Amino acid sequence: MTKHLAILGGGCAGLSLAARAVELPDMAITVIDHPDHQTRHDHNWGCWSIQSLEMVASIARKSWSRWAIITNTDRHIQTAQNHPYMAIESKAWLNHCRIAARQQGVIFTAANVTDIIPHKTAIELVAEPELPAFDQIADSRTPALPKNIMLQHFRGVEIKTEHDVFDPECAVLMDFRCDQSRGIHFIYVLPYTKNRALVESTMFSPELAPDNFYDKAISDYCDHILKTGKTMVLRREQGVIPMGFLTPRDDKVDAIGGNGGAIRPSSGYAFVFIQRQIETALARQKTHGQLCFKAPHKRLDLWMDAVFLAVIKKQPEYAPRLFAAIAKALSGDEMALFMSGLATHRLRLKIIMAMPKWPFLKAMFSRPWRDIKARYKGKAIK
Repeated sequence: MTKHLAILGGGCAGLSLAARAVELPDMAITVIDHPDHQTRHDHNWGCWSIQSLEMVASIARKSWSRWAIITNTDRHIQTAQNHPYMAIESKAWLNHCRIAARQQGVIFTAANVTDIIPHKTAIELVAEPELPAFDQIADSRTPALPKNIMLQHFRGVEIKTEHDVFDPECAVLMDFRCDQSRGIHFIYVLPYTKNRALVESTMFSPELAPDNFYDKAISDYCDHILKTGKTMVLRREQGVIPMGFLTPRDDKVDAIGGNGGAIRPSSGYAFVFIQRQIETALARQKTHGQLCFKAPHKRLDLWMDAVFLAVIKKQPEYAPRLFAAIAKALSGDEMALFMSGLATHRLRLKIIMAMPKWPFLKAMFSRPWRDIKARYKGKAIK
């Protein structure tokens, strides 16, 4: 008997699930997006190439086996033998998913869903225009953000320079040689060629900065650090990612993506965790015959994230030192595994030993893991 699955939201999580409809042969799938939803201008998702992302690697715009983390006093270059850093263009990935989904019979429709009402035999969606009832809902819509939550917010430009400026074999994941007056601030550089790169001003703080703050940081970095000379702006991108523990938008149905706890709280990385959440759910469905979604993070990693966030939120001046210490302690492949949620206990211990002890002890006394309990109450995590 065919079951009807509605995926709410047509972003990364919703379309990544829809693209794998062939693995759910007993389900008829409909993607429901808001009528006013518009895909943002093309932007990059960063992640490391790990097992199960081979197909993603084939779509990536570029990958780097070397990357740098830079402070005012240190420069750490990490080299990966097995897990390079990748840049995935959102437009390329979403288009790939839409095409794959349509080829597999997924239906796309637009509606404004205002409420979800479960009944004994079906789930009703209160929507305009009206929609039929469904057997299961996977909700990827953005949840409400708690007050004063830490945010990763960024604004960037892809530029082309008149002469060769960049090392296309080495990305800059964090360069803290920029204005720190508004919070944790670094420049992120993805060099595609010797004269073409994405340069972003990124901040970790509870409040957004005015646009001209990011623009000036990029301009100053290009002038004084990169010494680019004249540049041509090819495109712009910007975004905001919550760094914390979010409550699902509607706990009466399954939640996926950021709404389902896929964003890594301490870093804002989401793409790899969204794919893992979907992969795990599909594998579980094959074995147990039930499609259910769980947060893709290990409990110990969430505990470490909660303590780390408590430190950098209360003492942002520590951030450059902390990230530099992690880069110094780990190899490139170890960094890739840790950031991708695949750390061993030995690797976690290396990170703990590299951190300054007193700020973390103070943070632990504030019991930051209470946010984890609130977010995942009644929800299974690893």
